Amino acid sequence: MTKVYQVTGSTEDGTTIVLDAPLPVRGLLKIQVEPIQVAEAPTVARMREVLSAIREKQCARGHKPPTAEEVDDYIKQIRSEWRDETNLP
Repeated sequence: MTKVYQVTGSTEDGTTIVLDAPLPVRGLLKIQVEPIQVAEAPTVARMREVLSAIREKQCARGHKPPTAEEVDDYIKQIRSEWRDETNLP
C-alpha cells in the first residue's frame, strides 16, 4: 500500500503550486487538489462594530477603563520590578 501525504499550499500564478511544507518523497507524484474555504478577513467597520458592542457591555456592567495616568504608573511599576530582578540601574 502506498503512503499518502497531505500538505497544504497555494498557487502562485494558477499553474505553480507552492507547498507549506516539504514532502518526504521524490520523483513522479499523483496530485489531488482540494480548494480550502478561507474565512473573509474582517473589515475595519466590522471590527469597530464588535469593539463598540464590547464597550457597551462593559459600560452596562459598570466597568471603567484605567486612565492614562494609571496605565503609565503600572508600566513604571512593571519596569521597576524588571530592573530589580535583573539588577539593572
